[in-house]
Amino acid sequence: MNQIKYFLVCAALIFFMNNSVLAAVPADTTFRIVESVPESSMYGQPGVERTQMAWLDMIHGAQKSIDIAAFYFSNKPGEALEPVMNAIASSGRAGVKVRIMIGRAFYKRSQSSLKPLEGIPNIHIRILPVDSLTGGVLHAKYFIVDDSIVFVGSQNWDWRALSEIHEIGARIDNKRFAKTFEAVYNFDWRLAKTHNLIKAEKIAVTSPDFEPATEGNPVILHDAQGSVAVAFPAFSPSSLAPRWVNAEQPALVRLIESAKHTLRIQVMTMTALIYYGPKGYWKEIDNALRDVAARGVKVRIIVANWALRYSMQAYLKSLAVLPYITVKFSSVPESPSGFIPYARVEHCKYAVADNNRAYIGTGNWGWSYFNNTVDASVFFSGKGPVSPLLKIFDRDWNGPYVTTLKPGVHYKAPKNH
Repeated sequence: MNQIKYFLVCAALIFFMNNSVLAAVPADTTFRIVESVPESSMYGQPGVERTQMAWLDMIHGAQKSIDIAAFYFSNKPGEALEPVMNAIASSGRAGVKVRIMIGRAFYKRSQSSLKPLEGIPNIHIRILPVDSLTGGVLHAKYFIVDDSIVFVGSQNWDWRALSEIHEIGARIDNKRFAKTFEAVYNFDWRLAKTHNLIKAEKIAVTSPDFEPATEGNPVILHDAQGSVAVAFPAFSPSSLAPRWVNAEQPALVRLIESAKHTLRIQVMTMTALIYYGPKGYWKEIDNALRDVAARGVKVRIIVANWALRYSMQAYLKSLAVLPYITVKFSSVPESPSGFIPYARVEHCKYAVADNNRAYIGTGNWGWSYFNNTVDASVFFSGKGPVSPLLKIFDRDWNGPYVTTLKPGVHYKAPKNH
């Protein structure tokens, strides 16, 4: 049924994309891939915008509001996040309403970085206790400017995420897409104040007062070259979002199942063994991967070398032993300045089905990231907009930092802090 639904949606989109009504997509409905590049590395796709530049452009352009959902903050004087934090402070002083929502689990670690923002007019910070609401954490990394622009991706609000880690995100300029994100943000912002999940459940079924962007009713965008993209957002977990937005996990399963020739996945960690939550087996994504491989789809997976701890390594080998599935792990070289804790790693979270459908998310591929942890993503289609992701993936896949995982070989997980 998932495959049938996905193909019906794709067929409808192809019809609309071939219709002359899309000949002139408004200039304020754009889609851009954004990449973070570790300094002194081979990463960095030509023509793809870098994260710090994209963030500063959005923040400096804010006229009314900036709403940030962050896993944590880690600023360091003189490093790449400092100009971004200064820009947020300046926006607040200039009258822009800034809301920052952060999870309780990592708030203490973020306090020193957030302290300079405290007391600035128009800047408000709330803690969302996801741990007590669902048992997870706020892991999302997105922000919304003026209810019209969204950034979503793997980049944390961490100086290392801008200059010492490989990251992928997307900037979407579209009011309907942004209002959909804003509705989810407001839902969680209210929860951060009330902590009342029962009351939130009643609000969750209330019909929206606008036309949300969904899988069945996506937005039409274009990239810098004018190619058309069709996109919709999705969110996790379902219990912390309105019922009329798309849930990530089923949308991702449909994307995987839609692959006919090649499925490319780049994610930091990936496992069907449940670590955080009810112990057991996470079947949905795992079954979908094994199913497409059984149909002869070439599945190519890049994970970080951080995924080599024993139980996860064993799971990845259970995939690598199958026909049509190849798993590689990436080892980003140490910085010329020396070892940097929690850095120099593949932190991307995206997938590409064939050459024209893709997903960029904020969560790793494990049960908790889709079922009790706050995450968000964008699903999009169109050969032009997907093309930069294909180039980034293939550059990494064929690059000097990856090693093919062999089922009969044991690999030592690296030091990361």
